[in-house]
Amino acid sequence: MSAPLSDRGMVSEREVRFRSLDGTALAGTVTAARDVAVVGAVLLVHGAGVTREEGGFFARQAAGLAAAGLRVLRFDLRAHGASGGRAEDITIAGVANDIRAAADHLREAAGVDRPVHVVAASFSGGAAALHAAYRPQDVGRLVLLNPRLDYRDRYVDSRPYFDGDYITTTGARDLDERGFTEKSPFELGRALHNEVFFLEPDVYLRAVRAPVLVVHGTKDTFVPVESSRRYVPVFAGPAELVELDWAQHGFAAHEDPQYADPQTQVWQAEVIERVTGFLSV
Repeated sequence: MSAPLSDRGMVSEREVRFRSLDGTALAGTVTAARDVAVVGAVLLVHGAGVTREEGGFFARQAAGLAAAGLRVLRFDLRAHGASGGRAEDITIAGVANDIRAAADHLREAAGVDRPVHVVAASFSGGAAALHAAYRPQDVGRLVLLNPRLDYRDRYVDSRPYFDGDYITTTGARDLDERGFTEKSPFELGRALHNEVFFLEPDVYLRAVRAPVLVVHGTKDTFVPVESSRRYVPVFAGPAELVELDWAQHGFAAHEDPQYADPQTQVWQAEVIERVTGFLSV
């Protein structure tokens, strides 16, 4: 299902709706350039706690990719933006299936019978890599922007309500009574806390054979750049790490959540150019 086209300069955008494998309703935006032959398709997958726009960064990225002849779909993850689903039910497997469903929808909408490139940010980075590992025939190239790759570290090992592999009495009571442990930035449910024990990055990244570009800011305090340095050599296929000196999470300047700082815009423009070049090969 889709809504009428809207115009943004040299590109046209169409609102679309489709469903994930488990029936969750997902909403997105398809971007294409006028009078430019379609040479491929790209999926943009945002991080946790935001929407398909990524503060405007993904809209600009979509326009840049479209100008290079790529049909682009950016969509809201389950329990984000205009998509359906409950936050406390989010799992990495569910997000990976959202990515698969979005790629299927984009291939059909673009009339492109070839693998779809995937660009994923932050929280969605590991899910996109998981999708590439299990669906290698569906992924052309993979771009990971300041990606979260070790989910166990984030949702078990670093949480104060886990003692070793066991949740504390307080954490268990929160799950029993309200269905989640904390909001970080979405409500963390029981399924997610269980699932991450089985998502070992040294295992699933080794199954990713698509060419990979990882871009990470050196001053990222949410997902430290050391994570990307640690895991880039693990990918089975060719993988490159590009570091942006002094950039924080989202390729932003210090305390610039609205991406208004001129330095933020310079960094993000550099990322857009690098990503477009990598996917236009």
